[in-house]
Amino acid sequence: MFLKGECADFPGSWSDRMWGPDDLPNQRTQYELRRAAVRICEACPVRAECLAFGIMVRDQYGIYGGLPLRARRQVLKTAQEAGFRFDPDDPTAERRLARYIRENPEIVAAAREKECKRRKTEQRNARQQRWRAATRSTGKAKAPAAATHTTPLPLQDTLF
Repeated sequence: MFLKGECADFPGSWSDRMWGPDDLPNQRTQYELRRAAVRICEACPVRAECLAFGIMVRDQYGIYGGLPLRARRQVLKTAQEAGFRFDPDDPTAERRLARYIRENPEIVAAAREKECKRRKTEQRNARQQRWRAATRSTGKAKAPAAATHTTPLPLQDTLF
């Protein structure tokens, strides 16, 4: 029996925007579309096969099996560390990788979590750079907050 993915019947324009390259001018819209794509992937019956395909073809863009490129690379790295042999010329490699992914869902969760942390750090750094650029151009920086507590705290209060 051949299973179809949840996205199989989507119009091409939807698929290109949701799973395709990161080239939308509005970052918020791009984020929302990619988030919707990930949610659709989470309910897909062929998610592991799609993820294995994305890893095997080494596609540099888009979402496969609910994961972007860096997270797919992390899944492959984890699989290789566990003994999976990656040979793109092996006709059984994609099926074996999909089976490994289905049997070890925690590696997908770990890769997603690591990617989320990386993106949050990237966003925080971008906000800090924008703030620094704005304060340099205006010459105004926020005044440091005044100390409200002048007596030292007991040691036990500082540990927890």
